This record gives sequence, structure tokens and C-alpha cells, in this order.
Amino acid sequence: MKTRKKDSAWQSTKLIVYSFTIAFVIKIFVFSPFLVEGASMQPTLQNHDYLFVNKASFHISSINRGEVVIIKKQNDPKYYVKRIIGIPNDHVHITNGTLFINGKHTTEDYLNEKLRSVYKEYLQFNQVKVPNNSYLVMGDNRLNSKDSRNGLGYIKQSEIVGKVEGVFYPFDRLRIIR
Repeated sequence: MKTRKKDSAWQSTKLIVYSFTIAFVIKIFVFSPFLVEGASMQPTLQNHDYLFVNKASFHISSINRGEVVIIKKQNDPKYYVKRIIGIPNDHVHITNGTLFINGKHTTEDYLNEKLRSVYKEYLQFNQVKVPNNSYLVMGDNRLNSKDSRNGLGYIKQSEIVGKVEGVFYPFDRLRIIR
């Protein structure tokens, strides 16, 4: 009888250890939660939104324009959530609030139209060419965002932690990010 209890206790301990190990590995290498701090991604993301981030996605697929990502710059303790605007070798500029990529007007349905129309004269960005192996990122709240235009500079692929897949809290904002 004592042997059975020992075996059962040992099996339960192993199950708990394996479960925590698997959860730890998934959190470190595959999926992680992140908290939005600030208004730089409004209206897409709000301050204090909890995000579900896929850390493995860029190891199995490419980084695309329009994706929302988590960034961790070297020598900076903060994490940033931004949108990929320019990929390597893109020519990017903003004139009167309108984004142009490689000379073509780009529709940005995720921006707040009212805000953009009110402040369009302030939304200017001289043309740049995104360097090889780098990305240009911006917040959706262009007037209130530290991004590639004003402090973050170009982002290397190694500085991208993962792709934002969705908001999981607060529950009334629960959704998948496209």
C-alpha cells in the first residue's frame, strides 16, 4: 500500500514538473503576454491592453508590412509595440498625413481618420530608404508615438520579439489583430 502511494505521489510530481516545464518553454520561446503602456498605438490598441504575442511566427514566416510587433531595442529597458511600415529597401514618406511606399499611396484603415484630418499638416516625413536587414516602424497614433521617425530608428529583425496576435484583456476589447 505504501508503495502505491509513493508511486502515485511520484507520478503526480512528475506531471506537475513536466507541465510547468512545458508552460515555461512555450512562454519563453513561443507565446507571451505583453501589456500596452501608453497611447502610441491608438485606436488599434489602448493603454493597458494585454496582448497575446507570437514569438515564433517570424522564425517560420517573413515579416510583412502592416503587422503589429513587439520591439526590444538593445540597451533600452523598454518594450515597444509598433506597426511595420517599411521593409528592407522600401522608399517611405508621408505628405500631408498620407503614407507613400515606393511612390504609391498606401491606405491605412487602422488610423483615426478624424485625428489625421485635423493634424495632417503636422504629419510629414521626408522620404527615406529602409536599409537592408532593417524595418521602419510607426505607431498608429502618429502624433504621439516614439518610432522610427523620432527616436527608435530602424529596427533590426533581431530586435523584433514577436507578432501581436490579439488582445486578451480587458474582455470587452478581446479580439484578433490584423
